[in-house]
Amino acid sequence: MPRRRTTRLAGAFTYLELLIVLVVLAILVAILLPILIRMRESKNRQICAGQLRSIGQALQMYANDNKGAYPRTTHAPGTTVIPTWGTGAAATDPFGPRGPAPNDVTAALFLLIRTQDITPEIFTCPSTDQEKWDFGGGRNTALNWSNFSDVRRQLSYSVQNRYHSDGFEAAMRSRFMGWRGPSAEDAVASDMNPGNTGGTINVTTVTTVSTAKDMKLANSRNHNSDGQNVLYADGHVSFTTNPFVGIKRDNIFTTKNEKHALSGGPIFESPFDGDDSILLPTSQ
Repeated sequence: MPRRRTTRLAGAFTYLELLIVLVVLAILVAILLPILIRMRESKNRQICAGQLRSIGQALQMYANDNKGAYPRTTHAPGTTVIPTWGTGAAATDPFGPRGPAPNDVTAALFLLIRTQDITPEIFTCPSTDQEKWDFGGGRNTALNWSNFSDVRRQLSYSVQNRYHSDGFEAAMRSRFMGWRGPSAEDAVASDMNPGNTGGTINVTTVTTVSTAKDMKLANSRNHNSDGQNVLYADGHVSFTTNPFVGIKRDNIFTTKNEKHALSGGPIFESPFDGDDSILLPTSQ
């Protein structure tokens, strides 16, 4: 009886050939995926920088309409002023008795949404999982609120804390109200301050001479701790790989160290002096 000959259909793959194709595809994915991720992140950083520029323009427009003063809700000065954020959101009057607590940093920022031509989408960086706020849906608008209802979900950026302690009114006015003019070193806003939980998030332990690896401890979480977009008083935005980018290499995520050391000082306080940037809130 003659033997049957098995023939392979033209164009069909053997198991070995199919395996080779799959291996090649896996290698291509391994090579291309990181490139695509980097390209996406680069695009997101550009969008983020554009959003910060828009915030800067809204700040300037607000100041132009407010005798040169940048936004600020109720301020309770004192020897020590502890900033807060995310309070009194449901109030319709940001300056009323049921409004945000004194010295609320995000309430000051929310004044831009209430008064300027700027939308909540501008306050959410595309590199994060924050969501554009719809003000509770329905016919609600920004005027139904006095603050972000959920800072962790609706805000990706930090802004200069303008709630100073006693004795610094003139210094703060000099910085923010145009007496000295806009500065290319004066940090006004940035990707959100990472805060301080110890471990891999700690803005107070790094110094100006820390290694690039250690400096990631103090960078914003928005861009995988690689750095942060920073808006300056003259309107330009730069991506920086460390937080020591304020006036005289001030750490923009902490108050100035009283001893003028290489590191920053505390986080949850008012600016130390007129040259001190402290951008809040934190992500923790």
